[in-house]
Amino acid sequence: MKKSLLSLILIFMFAFSTKAQSIKAQDVSDSAEKRIALITRVMTAELGLNESEYIRLKALNRERIVKGDEIAEYYSNNPDIKAAKLQELENNFDKKFRNMLNPSQLAAYSAYKHDPETNLALKEKHNTANNQPKK
Repeated sequence: MKKSLLSLILIFMFAFSTKAQSIKAQDVSDSAEKRIALITRVMTAELGLNESEYIRLKALNRERIVKGDEIAEYYSNNPDIKAAKLQELENNFDKKFRNMLNPSQLAAYSAYKHDPETNLALKEKHNTANNQPKK
């Protein structure tokens, strides 16, 4: 009896956690999902990442972009705090990402980071929002 009750509880916990994960995945907007895919593809090609590295990078980019969008929205009236929080987020991403790279990928990433054309992750959404046609 206790085993079946425990099994039932575990099944419900698993079902609810799976539901919560699917809801969390749906919370990402189409725009954010497109940016995540684009940035991950570009970085993968530039740095020569394999499939497992691509998957880990995509998860890091998802975290970075979703949190970046939240920060930008929450601190929209305070540009100094917003900039500091976005920089902190970027530094955190950079540290996590560097830990998964080999030495040749690290060198390619350093060159990639110094190219202003490649820094799309946090800027793309905010630049497109600011560049709306004037009426």
